[in-house]
Amino acid sequence: MLLVAALAPASDAWAAPAECQQYTAHGICVVTAATNSQGGGTANTPPTNGGGPTTTTTAVCTDTRLGVTVSCSSAAGWWSQAKQCYVSPLENPPAFSSPMWGGRTDGALYYCTPFTNGVSFPGTNGYTFWSATPPAGPAAIDPAVLAQQALNTVVLPSPSAGRYPSGTLTDGRPFTVVNAHTWFWTDADAYRPTSARADAGGVWAEVTVTPTALTFSPGDGAPAVSCSGPGTAWQPAAGVWSPSPNGCDYRYPRSSLGEPDGKVTAVYGIQWSIAWTSSTGATGTLPQITTTSTTQFAVVEAQTVVTR
Repeated sequence: MLLVAALAPASDAWAAPAECQQYTAHGICVVTAATNSQGGGTANTPPTNGGGPTTTTTAVCTDTRLGVTVSCSSAAGWWSQAKQCYVSPLENPPAFSSPMWGGRTDGALYYCTPFTNGVSFPGTNGYTFWSATPPAGPAAIDPAVLAQQALNTVVLPSPSAGRYPSGTLTDGRPFTVVNAHTWFWTDADAYRPTSARADAGGVWAEVTVTPTALTFSPGDGAPAVSCSGPGTAWQPAAGVWSPSPNGCDYRYPRSSLGEPDGKVTAVYGIQWSIAWTSSTGATGTLPQITTTSTTQFAVVEAQTVVTR
């Protein structure tokens, strides 16, 4: 409840005059009636933690009196969560001799316009107050944070483990052959770009996740090899010993006889690049992601049988 103080209470007549913190547009001091045990008449002191927007994850502005979420900006200014009103610098402020300044010559005068949810009530047209610094505005939305939030909603596929040669030994182990071009590939459906968007406070950011390479770690101690696409599934028309047309192949120099269970563990990976754009015009990239899958098989020596 707001009370217009025309005269000081009699009990305070001989006390030091209180310093007015808020004024109406007509220069009348406004006092906030307290409802706690500390007594009344304490003014709503303006915050001193800096002015203008600050950067956090999201901007959420609420009117705690009405228990509603409000727009963080309007024609009346920016929402001050501390003062619970829209704040704007006072246009055409009076001279420093005005009681609104309280004898000060620094800082500035601001106007506080309460949120009325479209309904006007007597005495809710706002008030003027002085502050050394601009009252803190709504937290600014960081589009890079929104981009990360959008990325967190994306489920990227792991590569399928296509391979040739891909026969099976008599003991049931799948195998490939020493010194052959072992083709590797993934299903093309797993090698597609995807995008997602996150919105907050009128700002949006969209991430685009694009596959850039298929990698193959052979599991024999050699470094991974890669190619720039999903690879090509082997077809009989390609011939038994031919290389992959996409370069998605690896030649094992020795058998896996000395490996655990006589098999190597190969790791397939899809590398993904991530770029984002936003409604603010800001753009950027996020760290690369690799999705993987593993498979085990034997590497065997090819046996040549000569017949007459």
